[in-house]
Amino acid sequence: MRKNSKCLNLFLILGLAACASSGTPAAPEPAAPAEVAPEPAAAPSSALGFTSVQADRGRDVFRSTCTTCHYSEEFSDQTFKRSWRRSSAGDLYDFISTAMPEDAPGSLPPAQYAEIVAYFLQMNGFEAGSMELPADADALSELSLAPLGG
Repeated sequence: MRKNSKCLNLFLILGLAACASSGTPAAPEPAAPAEVAPEPAAAPSSALGFTSVQADRGRDVFRSTCTTCHYSEEFSDQTFKRSWRRSSAGDLYDFISTAMPEDAPGSLPPAQYAEIVAYFLQMNGFEAGSMELPADADALSELSLAPLGG
């Protein structure tokens, strides 16, 4: 009886093992899609640009006129980028030239407002070129601030 019991146990174990492995093989899981790195922001398609000299003049005007109320970091932080990324340099120029300085809006020469915009662009990673930004909101409207991302 003992011999039959051992054989029976052996057959049961082999039978269970066969049943467990006889199922259809599991379909392989699909590979996870490869992560695609986000495309860098496209450079502005406009021929408009600014020079590093113009941005330096903008920095000087900003320091002498704007720092009583503002820090330059305000114009390159995430809040600034989120606020202006769907706008143009013309929108920024128009806002600054009609609303600033707060105690005397529009009191600076138009060229100085363009210099401040050039300074802001430089702080936000726009590359300087060989031509200066014009002091004209309509012309500046061709320069998208979309590369700000944010």
